[in-house]
Amino acid sequence: MRRLLEPARPGPVALGLLALAAVCVLVAGAQHARLFHRGYAEVEVVGLLFLMNAIGSTGVVLALVFERAWLFVLGALSICVPSLVSIAISHSSGFFGFREGGYDADALVIVVAEIAAIVLALLGAAATATAKANR
Repeated sequence: MRRLLEPARPGPVALGLLALAAVCVLVAGAQHARLFHRGYAEVEVVGLLFLMNAIGSTGVVLALVFERAWLFVLGALSICVPSLVSIAISHSSGFFGFREGGYDADALVIVVAEIAAIVLALLGAAATATAKANR
């Protein structure tokens, strides 16, 4: 737990990967906020989850700004993975009584941004761990 909360200065490659992951998390969070204000606020349960995703995404990125790289990686995964699962469920059997009709441009932006965030965050974590092990 201590390692998660202590400041960590990743090397330049790891920091670049984590920064790109942060941009992806922000894009997905901004898209969730945009959709929340475009009508999803009216959808019971799901609307609130869209708002929480947007707020959580901002908080996760702040963890990286404050040099908590491991907390950022954990946070990015904790937001993006459940969000992707929720999108998949809402487009198939439904999620909390809500079902999407199909993948539109908004959903595709979120899916691409979150997949990229996961991959980049994991690569950044690996680069950070490798650099730390080599010291």
